[in-house]
Amino acid sequence: MIMTYYPDAVWTKSELTDQLVQLAHLFKSKVFNPARPFTRQSQFGWIKLIGAVSDLVRQASLAGRRISFTDEVSTQQDTQDITTLLDIMRQSAHVVGAITPAQRSQLFVTPTLNYFSGVGSGHFANGLFFICPHKNEQAFFIGRNRVYLYRHLMRAYVEAGRYLTSLPASK
Repeated sequence: MIMTYYPDAVWTKSELTDQLVQLAHLFKSKVFNPARPFTRQSQFGWIKLIGAVSDLVRQASLAGRRISFTDEVSTQQDTQDITTLLDIMRQSAHVVGAITPAQRSQLFVTPTLNYFSGVGSGHFANGLFFICPHKNEQAFFIGRNRVYLYRHLMRAYVEAGRYLTSLPASK
């Protein structure tokens, strides 16, 4: 199961391997198929993915290498790089799982959640401006913060995963 918390200690090789496998599985989820409608379930998927990739890049930082690319990462407000962007986005939206089978998972978002697939620009119904200049890309917005599925999340996953798996096993 994907751990979604703010890790404060470096994972063991076994924990890392498990996280990488779970993340690979999550990236293949049908909720990221651009032909599917943007539903509550796909919102959960995006938020879960952002939290899990955020944990992974935090692991890389704890182990000695910050994932710091800024390509198409807005540096407005306090955003410095992809690590900061993912941290900000995960703090703005999260899912609280159901405790009992009779309950539904709860989605907490501050301020707003939007999604766009393919090339386009304009305004969402809630008035926020959007842009996605890439044909085969999906953009997910929490408020004014935007993250791309491949250019940001997949790239951060690959960079952090390569670095972490290259390290010797810890005691």
